[in-house]
Amino acid sequence: MTFLIGFFTPWIIYIVISLLHLCLPGRWVTGYVRHSGSGELLKYRLNGLLVLITMIILWFSLGYFGMVPYDWLYTSRWSSLAGAFVFGLIFSLGVVLPYPSTGKPWLADVYFGRLENPQAKSARIDAKMWLYLVGAVMLQLNVLSFVAHRYSTSGEIPMGVMLH
Repeated sequence: MTFLIGFFTPWIIYIVISLLHLCLPGRWVTGYVRHSGSGELLKYRLNGLLVLITMIILWFSLGYFGMVPYDWLYTSRWSSLAGAFVFGLIFSLGVVLPYPSTGKPWLADVYFGRLENPQAKSARIDAKMWLYLVGAVMLQLNVLSFVAHRYSTSGEIPMGVMLH
């Protein structure tokens, strides 16, 4: 049962990050990538710092109220890694297979993608920006989980870890 919960932990976190990204305010910026059809510069909705801070507060609150141990991501790291891997495969295939081949080998299409810049929800979600956001938040949560585990087992946090 613990493996199964750990397996789906990243999925749950990705959903929460996505919901926060959609619901929290953000600012629109014009990027440097052009739309393949119209040639106009694409706009991106950014609120990563607000999502990150909200997720850290949520992580702290869940640990403080005893709902989820602070070091959960550390103690379930292998099952979470498996879950993240499977999610990544499903996501990659989901954004590649429905679209026509580029003429390159299938594996190249999976690696490079078939769409130039996938966006959803009237460009409120951009695949590239969403992946950056999920990666940054997950990295921070994993670091916090490691620090919590280290502190709970040894009573100290090494200075090098604090600097990072």
